[in-house]
Amino acid sequence: MKKILLICFAIVMLNGFDITTENYPPYNYTDDKGKIVGITTDIVREILKEIKNDSCIEMMPWARAYKDIINQPDKILFSMTRTPQREYMFKWVGPIAQNTWVFYARTNSKIKLHNLNDAKNPRYKIGTYMDDAIELYLKHKGFYNIYSVPNDNLNLKKLIRGRINLWATGEEQALFKIKSLGINSNKITKIFQIKKVPLYIAFSRTTPNSVINQWQNILDQMKEDGRYQKILNKYLK
Repeated sequence: MKKILLICFAIVMLNGFDITTENYPPYNYTDDKGKIVGITTDIVREILKEIKNDSCIEMMPWARAYKDIINQPDKILFSMTRTPQREYMFKWVGPIAQNTWVFYARTNSKIKLHNLNDAKNPRYKIGTYMDDAIELYLKHKGFYNIYSVPNDNLNLKKLIRGRINLWATGEEQALFKIKSLGINSNKITKIFQIKKVPLYIAFSRTTPNSVINQWQNILDQMKEDGRYQKILNKYLK
């Protein structure tokens, strides 16, 4: 394993970029064989193949990967939500997927949300994923009843056990986590859609525009020639 990691590191240095992602299924995650897979992972690998770049993709906790790309050059991080707060912090290629942010509650909960502000009720404890775009969005909207954790799977378990009242997450991610953890999907229910957001590949701000243009052009071509849709169908159909 150490030899593989050293080879991987050498390849990354040769190609000039350190490419990272997080466990965020179905977009990027590790399968039962230990391989990093998912919708956006396959898209990134297809782009790397097109430009003949053999860089490895490393999976790490979001908070660490996010801190690295902010503070260091030659970093690529996917899949990231492109928000107004982040717009000038990175350079962008995409969109590579769509994500739907929602609130989940226990099925037997009596919580009713007619608008986003209803969720600010201090009686409601909202579980969020640390430094995730949904958490940052809710904070920007003036939410103070947020309970952040470093692993989003904990929020699902906390919700079922009644330790939080609402779980702010991506709908597709929630469904995947429920299945992978072997939890009965009837125990929780979606009660409010926060918003739909596109996902992007983020690059360190110092990345040359020529690199961004190259990646964007290949992604656009993938959408035109059917390769992009083929990847979506692989995971969503």
